Amino acid sequence: MLCFYNLQQKIDNGLGGLFERHGKFIARHPWKTVILVCIIDIAFGIGILKLKPESGIHQYVPTDSTASKDQTMVNSLFKINTSVNFYIQSLSDLGQYGEVIIELKNGGSIMNFSHWNHLKDLYAYVNNTSIDDTSGTKYFYPDLCAQTGGQCVIGGSFFFDNNFILDMNNSKIPYPSYNISTGQTLLLDRFIGDVKTSGGFISHASAIKFRFNLQGESFDLSRKWEEKFVERMSSFTNSDITVKYSYSDSLSVELSKNVTGDISVFSVTFTLMIVFACFALMGTNCVDNRYYLGLAGVLSTCLAILAAFGLVSACGAEFVDIVGIMPFLILGIGVDDMFILLSCLADTNCKDSIENRIGTTLKHGGTAITITSLTDIIAFCAGAASVFPSVRNFSWYTGCAVLFCYMNYMTLYIGIMTINENRVSKKLHWFTCCKTESRESLKADGKSKTFIWFCGGAPRTTREEVEGPIEKYPKKIIKSIIFNTPAKVIIIVLFLAYLGVSSLGARNFREDLDLRNLVSKDSYHYKFYDTNIRRFSQSFFVSFNIRSETNYSLASNVLNINSLLKAASDDEDIFDNFQLSWLDSYMKSIYFNDTTHSNFIPGLQKFLNTKSGNMFVNDVTIEGSSITASRFHVLSNSLTESSKQAFLMDRLRDLTKSSPLPVFVFSPTFIFFEQYVQIVPQTIQTLAIAVSVVFLVTAIFMPLPVLILLVTISVSMIMVGVIGLMEIWGLTLSSVTMIHIVMCVGFSVDFSAHICHAYAHCPGENRRFRVETAMDMAGGPILNGALSSLIGIVVLAFSQSYIFFSFFKVMSIVVVTGAMHAIFLLPVLLCLIGPIYGPPVTNPENNRVVEPTVHKTPVDRKQSGKKSNDTKSDKYNDLMSYKVNTIPRLSTANIRELT
Repeated sequence: MLCFYNLQQKIDNGLGGLFERHGKFIARHPWKTVILVCIIDIAFGIGILKLKPESGIHQYVPTDSTASKDQTMVNSLFKINTSVNFYIQSLSDLGQYGEVIIELKNGGSIMNFSHWNHLKDLYAYVNNTSIDDTSGTKYFYPDLCAQTGGQCVIGGSFFFDNNFILDMNNSKIPYPSYNISTGQTLLLDRFIGDVKTSGGFISHASAIKFRFNLQGESFDLSRKWEEKFVERMSSFTNSDITVKYSYSDSLSVELSKNVTGDISVFSVTFTLMIVFACFALMGTNCVDNRYYLGLAGVLSTCLAILAAFGLVSACGAEFVDIVGIMPFLILGIGVDDMFILLSCLADTNCKDSIENRIGTTLKHGGTAITITSLTDIIAFCAGAASVFPSVRNFSWYTGCAVLFCYMNYMTLYIGIMTINENRVSKKLHWFTCCKTESRESLKADGKSKTFIWFCGGAPRTTREEVEGPIEKYPKKIIKSIIFNTPAKVIIIVLFLAYLGVSSLGARNFREDLDLRNLVSKDSYHYKFYDTNIRRFSQSFFVSFNIRSETNYSLASNVLNINSLLKAASDDEDIFDNFQLSWLDSYMKSIYFNDTTHSNFIPGLQKFLNTKSGNMFVNDVTIEGSSITASRFHVLSNSLTESSKQAFLMDRLRDLTKSSPLPVFVFSPTFIFFEQYVQIVPQTIQTLAIAVSVVFLVTAIFMPLPVLILLVTISVSMIMVGVIGLMEIWGLTLSSVTMIHIVMCVGFSVDFSAHICHAYAHCPGENRRFRVETAMDMAGGPILNGALSSLIGIVVLAFSQSYIFFSFFKVMSIVVVTGAMHAIFLLPVLLCLIGPIYGPPVTNPENNRVVEPTVHKTPVDRKQSGKKSNDTKSDKYNDLMSYKVNTIPRLSTANIRELT
């Protein structure tokens, strides 16, 4: 153990000496440092002019995924003209459209012809929605609609078919399949919602849906029409029906709007943080008052945020929606660093020169905030390698902000501290900067109590004089608890119970992203999507794509295709009564000819030009006398659970891998499902890297095995607690919450590292003495840091955005659990198993080493090989062991300064 202690001392002395020289340099040039750093931050901040906001659901799906590559392949194999031959199953994306859901206000069944006039009115209202292009040309829906056979393709238009109306009046609408007059078979669960049947026929339905499909070739005009559609639908009124509406880009637009609205509350957070920091540091001493240091700490953090935004934006990184939570996080990290530095400053010898005191402050505090900042930065570097754009860009912005925050506190804030200490040394009033007399002098001069209170003060002589109530009193209560033996047992039992509950919650933690959560409940899209997912089928088309030239006249190839489609249809999550196969339909037609390959192609071309074969025109690519690509479609069952969606995608991919055909499976929904496949391994990988970094950084800066173990265990317990309590609080694993988890790894190490680092630098070999001194040094800053972080995010508790509200939940968990580990569990464990080697205590009068462990506790005696038989004496020694009996007890300031 002694060799580890010696190594730790060498590392600490080396880094501490470097930081000390750096601090003294700044202390000699405070104004130059402050001005220069402010100029640099603002210069970097100018880059914010190049900020590129990027919103949309694509932020939360992995890039370069199998599905995105397959989508590119589909686009290259099949060419679709949606203004001529639109078939929804042939689209490689979800298309452009406007959708409406109609329900009766009285909650009755809408499947009654008496309500059809309302449907016709709404139908005509949408068709009459118009826009103007730049030249003033007016476009109505029929001018921009997706078409087949010269007719607009509107999902639900069959409601106005005479045969359908006749069957409805006779209560003879079969469910879920229905054959319309054109001979096509429709699946009604995609258009009629909340259905009840009697004898296989619909007896009741609560809602129906229309989908107005648009041309993809006129993308800009179609998007403009969609926006006009939403505007018009917001003003549509009817006394009998309720209409809910949405369009293809509603989720992305409403998500961005929701997040942008919540970013505005940063001004409230900024104000609250300033008020708290200033209140926590503002004492009653009118000279040695730290009010401006609290204000400067928050402003230094804000400058770091500005510089990070500017630099990363100038480098071309997109500002995704979730980066909006970064300022709230950085404010907490920055203010935590501020309290650590101020605690170290308060611990210096007041009689020493300002230059030496600033050097000593940075000697001890510099290493502490370096440990936490380094772990934060590396944790975000791990996130920057993520396949999720939201995680990647968030990590770039946040990691850069942490770096700037660290640099600002090591330069700008140290300069401001020096300026403030110079004011204090000149006995200038904190507000008026006038020469100030001590309260004793004013009292002797007969000044009033009010005058003495507001105008009297002097430089401090002890640490306690400058500490605020939040720093001073809570840690006294905590120390009385952690040094009580029964309380130690209770603390350990409570943390074991916490670990058990958290582990149970972590085991049940599931992956899911409910799209309803991404927008405000007041949003039109939330109302539409909520009704859509509850009342209508969430089935989706899946295509099996043969990507290269194949001879379909060969019986072996036909067998392989049929076997593949049969295996897919047998899957429990595939609707077994639906299949779109051009080959099967062609083989049943009069044009089929497979006598030779040269006869197969002309017959197929004739078939595709018929009314029954036209629906397959987008599914076969013929070049010359060869079929270079083709596809076949199946339909899934209604799936709403993300795990089932992901598992189905994986199973169908496995089918194609086992097929001898050059085939791959694709669905536009797979683009989104990819996150459910990759989110777990990505999260585990990022967590493993981050926890390893914590271990490595702790091992470098505090190479004491027990402390490395305690910090690593503490961080691991906090992460288990975060994941378990997230499950209990109703959060799921997604690309949104993954960002919060990545953030928590770096943040959870802060408090634990502070208390262990303080313990490592406390004098003597007595555990209790060192824990008490560590609590004096780090306990107040930890409590202030935790409170400031909670205050910084409290406004997000009222957020309408899932991104911000989930951030509030996760951040609350990590701050509370992190602080509890640092001020209760770790001190108790350090009292029991903490390293017994520490810096020697030195008498400031004669500079001789004084050993504070004159009376050793039973645990200490066991460690040193000595035995204790006197229980009463041991108890007394346990209480008195932290006192130095050879000289009057040294103050913490003296001990810190002399070591």
